[in-house]
Amino acid sequence: HTRLRCVTGVRRVLFRSKRTSGFVAVIWSLIERLSSQVISFLLGIVLARLLSPSDYGIVGMTMIFILLSNVFIEAGFANALIRKTNRTEQDLSTAFYFNVLIGILAYCILWIGSPFIADWFKEPLLSLLIRISGVNVLLNSLCIVQTALLTANLDIRRQTIINLCGQIPAGLITAILAYNGLGVYALVFQTIIASCIRVIMLWLYTPWRPQEKFNRESFLSLWNFGSKLLGANLIGTAFNQVSSVLIGKYIGKSDLGYYSKASNLCGNIDSVSSGVVQKVALPMLSEFQKDKVLLSEKFREMMRLLIMGMAPLISFFCFTASDIIVILWTEKWIQCAFVFQILIVGAAFNPIGHMSLSLMQTVGNSALILKLEVPKKIIYCIYLAIGFCYGLVGLAVAQVLINITGALINMWATKRIVKYSYMRQIVDVLGYMVIAFIVGYIWFNMIHTGYMFFNILLMFMLIVFTYFAILVMIKDAILIKYVKKIIGL
Repeated sequence: HTRLRCVTGVRRVLFRSKRTSGFVAVIWSLIERLSSQVISFLLGIVLARLLSPSDYGIVGMTMIFILLSNVFIEAGFANALIRKTNRTEQDLSTAFYFNVLIGILAYCILWIGSPFIADWFKEPLLSLLIRISGVNVLLNSLCIVQTALLTANLDIRRQTIINLCGQIPAGLITAILAYNGLGVYALVFQTIIASCIRVIMLWLYTPWRPQEKFNRESFLSLWNFGSKLLGANLIGTAFNQVSSVLIGKYIGKSDLGYYSKASNLCGNIDSVSSGVVQKVALPMLSEFQKDKVLLSEKFREMMRLLIMGMAPLISFFCFTASDIIVILWTEKWIQCAFVFQILIVGAAFNPIGHMSLSLMQTVGNSALILKLEVPKKIIYCIYLAIGFCYGLVGLAVAQVLINITGALINMWATKRIVKYSYMRQIVDVLGYMVIAFIVGYIWFNMIHTGYMFFNILLMFMLIVFTYFAILVMIKDAILIKYVKKIIGL
């Protein structure tokens, strides 16, 4: 027992001694998100030209069940480990065994249930596709603890390298498969190849290995926090996929392909902010969980920094959507443009939700996260029911209203936890967004060169330059503070 305690102590010191500074972690998280989205963007250009909207629609149906399975296997344990500053080897080993067990059970359920899912959607291909893509569930269960430890220590640099090493070869192989006519199977194998490489590299380049047996006390400790997150994430993920289910079942595969493509493009942009929050906000805020004053100050600073960076990007994509989609994916995808413009407006409110969830997890109030999901989903059902009557555009508008409502409810939770009033939150968020959209609208009505590529490039430069020039003129405190930090590096 003495030897095991020594080993555990050494490992705990190892993980803490390599903790990266918060600012460097933010930079690496941005690099990881942006590089991942660039690769996904480039691959999307190739695949959109080789595959049809119907292919994307079928894969969209498949991903509904893979995403739900991933929520089960993670079960909130990753965030429970990140938040727990005194985590032990027993906690880590217990979480690992539990995640793997649930991964195996989830895959068995997918295997048995895939024929029934295919029958319900009236799409025979789904049965085999779900069984193949379900391998991702098994692979993901093998590396949840390693990823949580890297995140807890803000070691985003290593995660960035590992993710890129998985994405690049997976993207190249997928493009080759699509070119050779494999269609939907190319999209399915892309995620499997990337996950497989990621698991291998995480096991090779992270020092942790399970050392202890399953411990009931550790499980109950992690489950007490993680079970609420599991419930909230399960409800959230299920409702996020409702639109895809409705479109795939009642409207058509091609329409689901258009919606999925627009939603994925919007998700790529939103994941820049969500990725930074998931990898940086929780471990950074956890340092101040016992000091409400510092926690409040740090939370507001991170919220403003996040919105400040996202605002010009969202404005740019909103006003250049049609040109971007035609250039990248050709005219056959033009129906995505208007849907994407609507969805991207809603994405402007997502950072609020991401940050509020991290704050609630920081103070250990995962029960509040679950409680908030009930009123949210009741309202969301009303939005979706009305939106469904108006087809793709109606569902897209419903998604915007869902994002706004979710942001307002989360702002109420934030106000309860820290001294950050409703009015201050609204001013902080809308201030940056209003400036960005006014700048985008002005330049959109002034630039008409006749060349779509030049329009896109010029719009990006003008929106970003004008936006930050205005922030400099009004002497925005957050911008000035972080410019000085960057110069100091």
